[in-house]
Formats: sequence, structure tokens, C-alpha cells
Amino acid sequence: MQVVLSIRIPKELKERMERYKIDWKRVITEAIEEKLRQLEAEEALRELERLNEGIPPAPAPSWRLIREDRDSG
Repeated sequence: MQVVLSIRIPKELKERMERYKIDWKRVITEAIEEKLRQLEAEEALRELERLNEGIPPAPAPSWRLIREDRDSG
């Protein structure tokens, strides 16, 4: 299902757009989708940071702990 979204743009911009045979609906839709992906990724990152607030940092990188364990045996 699709809905109509109306916007007002400067007349000069519309005139410039008319010079090109481009599917402006597709261009605008893709730009909106890209912006939404960016905003959703930022939101997910903020949520991960919020969830990680109470977790203490690891005492050492896991690769170092594995190596020490392997070398000690």
C-alpha cells in the first residue's frame, strides 16, 4: 500500500528538476530510505551503549586470556 506525501519545494528547484528525465519519485524514496537506515542504526547503537553501561570492561582481551591459558597447560 502506498500513501501520498506532498512537499513544497522552491520553484527554481522544480524547474531544474524538469530539465532531466529522472524518476524523481525513486530518487526521493531512496534518499528517505537511506536516511531512515542511518537513523535506525544510530538508534540501535545508542541502545547498545545503554545496555553496556553496567557491564565492567574485560580485564584483558579474550585472545590474550586464551593464549595465557593455552601456554600454561
